[in-house]
Amino acid sequence: MTLAAARIDHTEEELFADELKPGTRLLYGQFKVESFLNSGGFGITYLARDSLSRLVVVKECFPASFCRRVDNVVGPRTRQRQEEFRSIVDQFQQEAQNLARLDHPYIVKVHQVFEDNETAYMAMDYIQGPDLLETVEGKVPRLTPQEITTILAKVLEAVGYVHDQGLLHRDISPDNILLDRESGNPVLIDFGASRKEMTRKSRALSGLRVVKDGYSPQEFYIAGSKQAPCSDLYALAASFYHLITGETPRSSQERLSAIANREADPHQPLSGRIAGYPAGFLAAIDKAMSIFPRDRLQSAAEWQAMLREEATAPLPFRAPTAPAPVAEAQGEAPAAAPAATVAAVPVAAPAAAAGRSQSSLLLVTGVALLVLAVALSQVLGRASPPQSAVAQAAPLPVVAADAPYVLARVVRLPFLADPADPSLVAGVLSASPLWMQPGQRIVEVNGQPVQDGADLPAMLSQGVDLATLGGLKAIIGYEATPGADIVRKMEALPVVVELRLADGLAFQMVETPTGTQTMVAAVPAGTATDLEVGDVLLLYRATGETMGTTGALASILQRELTGGVATFGFTVQRRGSTVEASFQLKGDG
Repeated sequence: MTLAAARIDHTEEELFADELKPGTRLLYGQFKVESFLNSGGFGITYLARDSLSRLVVVKECFPASFCRRVDNVVGPRTRQRQEEFRSIVDQFQQEAQNLARLDHPYIVKVHQVFEDNETAYMAMDYIQGPDLLETVEGKVPRLTPQEITTILAKVLEAVGYVHDQGLLHRDISPDNILLDRESGNPVLIDFGASRKEMTRKSRALSGLRVVKDGYSPQEFYIAGSKQAPCSDLYALAASFYHLITGETPRSSQERLSAIANREADPHQPLSGRIAGYPAGFLAAIDKAMSIFPRDRLQSAAEWQAMLREEATAPLPFRAPTAPAPVAEAQGEAPAAAPAATVAAVPVAAPAAAAGRSQSSLLLVTGVALLVLAVALSQVLGRASPPQSAVAQAAPLPVVAADAPYVLARVVRLPFLADPADPSLVAGVLSASPLWMQPGQRIVEVNGQPVQDGADLPAMLSQGVDLATLGGLKAIIGYEATPGADIVRKMEALPVVVELRLADGLAFQMVETPTGTQTMVAAVPAGTATDLEVGDVLLLYRATGETMGTTGALASILQRELTGGVATFGFTVQRRGSTVEASFQLKGDG
């Protein structure tokens, strides 16, 4: 560091720029800076390409209050700060190495930690997709209550994992939670403020404190204060408070000042004033946002237990004999998991579809809808989800008369069913409700007993014209264990477009906060494919076409079969990884 300090001392008239210029190469050319992304109290983040020309994010240790740059070399602002700056670089490297050992699907992956320009760097995954702050600000579609509860459960899992490794994030906020455009999953980023343990030496580096008004707990404002997992949980709760209400939470300093002056806490809790969410879900956020650490939820596990208690509480009512599902045609559809069994819904010929009029909408009189909504609200003991919980249906893509597939609208199940027993929950997926667990058995649908081998989607859509609906609500009754009491839950289930081939291989087009996903819904035994249920098709390898629209797969099949193509290869997302897979289909051309 002496060389850097000397260069700074003798170049007082030189112009200094904080960011590295595009084209700058790092680590002997292994990384090439493409552009500046952002900067904060701990460092500067760049978009770069690695030696294989892959886009990555590179974060540079550059605490601006301690250092400055001459050419590309980073050094302390003064000789007196040389030791402090070196300590910060050493801590950055140590924390980056700790983060590189983290392996969780909802945490950004650190691939490399290295030194260059007399400072430290870390190279990470480049996550393409909006952050949660953009959803609040309306730059991307707003999230539904069901999507928000699902995202929180996943981020909470990630935060709990971080804490289990002895780390604190210390900078959780909506702009540090991304929604991966490929998978739809949240990804926690920006661990620049992370600390393994707040040692006396690290507490002395008061310039490293990072606070964000509205999200940071009051202890983050005080140098040397005790920080714990509940500090991160406060920030997480505040982030989702903003997501739910659209309002930035009151600063913890403002709240603490009011309490010290014996005034009312200006913070308004969520419980009792926000509709569309389980009461326990909102109560957990309120508790995590308690101003004093001792009053908060103390661990992610405690928060998760509070959500499970809410999700699995039996509902004290008897279901009516056979209530019809409540159909809606407004708002946005919640993301849902692939169904192992789907209803055999006939597809209208193109001419018939073109002549379909608006009168084919499911008509429910205002009086009947009001009575049923009130009845459901009373028996379920909670507010019904808002109309934004389900989406209006878009027209089906036109299908050629000789196409080797059919398109239909189907009800999408919120779990992975056992192929041998469709009523048994074999697996829970990203969009499964919090109460759902493997091993549960679905025994009722809208008050009707589920018989062995029953087609659950067909039962769910009984008496409903799916052609014009984006979703429907239904009461699902399950047994946690054989012979246990029946627990009944009301869920808003999306109606999606399904493309089914003659051999039974099926794909469903699901609308998510980050776009349309084409997901594998069924793979019958003996099918000529290495695709798996739950795979998300990303692009068609032969042409590089992305699968981001409802009609993308149908369009590819119609065009390629005309040319005699028999094998269709795709890049797919599978359990957090990108793989290649294909299926075979003989054409007539």
